[in-house]
Amino acid sequence: MLCPQCGSTNKERANYCHSCGAYLKSSSAQADTSLAEINIPYPQTADLRLTIRVGACRLKLVAGSGGAWILGRYYYPRGALPLKTESRGGRVTITQDYDVTGLGGLLRYTPRFELALGRLRPYSLKLEAGASDVMADLGGVPLKGLVIRQGAGRADFNFSARNPEEMASIDVNSGAVSLQMKGLSNANFAEMTFDGGAASYSFDFGGRLARDAKVRITTSLAPVTIHIPSATAASVAENTVAAALDLGDGFTRKGGAFLTEAAVKGSKPVLTIVANVSLGTLSLRSTG
Repeated sequence: MLCPQCGSTNKERANYCHSCGAYLKSSSAQADTSLAEINIPYPQTADLRLTIRVGACRLKLVAGSGGAWILGRYYYPRGALPLKTESRGGRVTITQDYDVTGLGGLLRYTPRFELALGRLRPYSLKLEAGASDVMADLGGVPLKGLVIRQGAGRADFNFSARNPEEMASIDVNSGAVSLQMKGLSNANFAEMTFDGGAASYSFDFGGRLARDAKVRITTSLAPVTIHIPSATAASVAENTVAAALDLGDGFTRKGGAFLTEAAVKGSKPVLTIVANVSLGTLSLRSTG
């Protein structure tokens, strides 16, 4: 079954498109949706801050290649949740404007953002999402800071290329979200904090660690997996409460922490992780 909105192939008898969320049972699905083009230039000010604040939707973020700061499209049910942008100085917010008269359209179509983020100037990014499906490849985006707040759903963040800007911090607060974060060493952050609830979390610190970095992970009622390349000097201290530790090969216990092979040899820089896991599972994996 082909989706009338995006052309993806879906299983027979599927109600919604697995790719864009369009309702498949109605031949008028495409006619019931609207498209808003997004093209936001860089402001003249030096302090740039981008906030993306969305409810239930599908959100895709990639690194841009042109001169715009934010370029993309927003697909939404006709008459419901139209695009809303706010700009003040160097601060820009992309969000949805709620219109209760058209909210019935959400039963037929899930709103979808496709955004390309500029790479010409550094800025801070804040993402606030409800029960959403988020896929973000932030590789090469010059981020000075990253804040993520997501209540439920699924999220996949990838730093496929090195951040050219030294990022001060990554701050993540997650509810019932199945979360994966990959290529974290490429994010080029100094500090990272993560607080999560009852869900599943995977942190892959692949990429090149360019400077010392500190990470604090706090979860409860959740399985947590941490992947660290053997060539990265890393120290992992685990504070578990009624939680199981699943320790893979490639780690040496020393001074109350688990060290990678590179850390045992005294390599620099060093990734320092403190994992506070309650009533869940902590799995440590060394990757080649």
